[in-house]
This record gives sequence, structure tokens and C-alpha cells, in this order.
Amino acid sequence: MDIEQFLELTRTRRSVRGFDTTRDVPDEYLAQMIEAARWAPSGGNGQPWHFIIVRDEADRAWNADLFEKQQEHKKEMERAVRGQVRMTGAGFRRAPVHVLVVGDPRVNESYPVRTMLEKSTRHFYSGLANATLQLMLAATCLGLAVQYVSDAGSPYMGTLLKVHYGIPNPLEVYELVPVGWTSVAPQPTPRRAPESMTHWDKFEPAKLLNDQQMHDFLWHDTRLGAYGKSQSAATAEMGMMQQ
Repeated sequence: MDIEQFLELTRTRRSVRGFDTTRDVPDEYLAQMIEAARWAPSGGNGQPWHFIIVRDEADRAWNADLFEKQQEHKKEMERAVRGQVRMTGAGFRRAPVHVLVVGDPRVNESYPVRTMLEKSTRHFYSGLANATLQLMLAATCLGLAVQYVSDAGSPYMGTLLKVHYGIPNPLEVYELVPVGWTSVAPQPTPRRAPESMTHWDKFEPAKLLNDQQMHDFLWHDTRLGAYGKSQSAATAEMGMMQQ
């Protein structure tokens, strides 16, 4: 793979919420995704990851129901603080495979003592993030669609997922990655220009957004994805995904 092919791969990856229920994911594709993930960098080469492949339809429905249940409190907070709800539901319900990314924090012992005391949590989660990204890039390379369901690692959802799947302490649920084939054409998302984030030799203050620019960026660029739609638009999209 040359650099242009790699860059195109990174541009193609999307968090997809509409999945084709008529197509399954071959086991060999899942094995290739895990193979890519296991080569991810991690602090002290601790390799904290485990992957639970969930194919059972009832379990996948349970995951989606749990996600929607915990969203109710988030919606309540959105209404109270922002006066509107800009969130979509569990589009990943239709994905034929869910991959639970689980981390074992005992690998923190692989770090030097000072690192373990000062930065072990940061290294632990960055390793899991690296593995998750490589898993998703491998899926994209195979033509698959994936989503990044970060709420799976919340105290509420993560605790119930641990009980449901028999995950022992002290392991933690980090992420849920639905995998399948897209039923909707994913649209490109806005990205900041390279020159706006690249600094040479030292930080360039002129490239730092002021408060108004940051507000505009957050509410007009980053929120053009799932959280950026009006509730009516989000509801319409979810209806299209469920047809």
C-alpha cells in the first residue's frame, strides 16, 4: 500500500448508522480485523485488549436496547441545558456483528514505576484506542461499515455489559464496534485544514481559535454528524435506516 492508498483509507472510514440486514460478515473478515487490532501500539507493549464477537441476535438487540435506555438521561440533560435534543438512536441495532472491546488494566504493571503512578490510566486507554482504530481501519479496507459507540464504556452501560457477558473484574468495557455492510451512502464529514493545526518549531498562537471561532466550529462543523442534525432530521434518517 502506498501513501495515497492509505490516506484514501483514512478518508473513507465513517461511523455508519445504517446497516444492511441481508448480508452477514464472514468469520475470516473478523479474524483479519482482530489481526490488525492486535498489532496496535500500547504502553509497555502491555496489549490490554480483549475482543468479544457478538453474533447472537438477541444479544445484539439487548445491546441496542441498553444504549437507548441510557440515552434517555442524556436527552433529559440536553433539553435542560441546551433546549433541544440533537441525538440519534441505536442505528447499530441492525448490524449483524457487535465487537465489544474490553481492557485489562493489570497490564499497567508493565510500565516503569513512575509512569505507572503518573500516567498508567492514560496509557491504558490510549492503547485500547489504538487497537480500536486499527480494527475499524481493517474493516474499512474490507469494505465493511463500522460505528464507534463510546457510550458502551460509560459507568452505567459498561457495568451492565460486564454482567451480561460475564466479563470479570478488574476488566473494563472500553468500546462497542458494530460491524456490517452499509445500507446508506456515508457522506464526508468536515475536517479542519492541515495548515490550521500544524505548527513548525513552536506553537503558533495565531492558529488558536478564539472563543467565538471555537463555538462556531463546535456547532457548525463538528456537529454536522449525528449530533448536528435537528431532531426531525435525525428521526427521518433513522426511519430510512429501518426500512
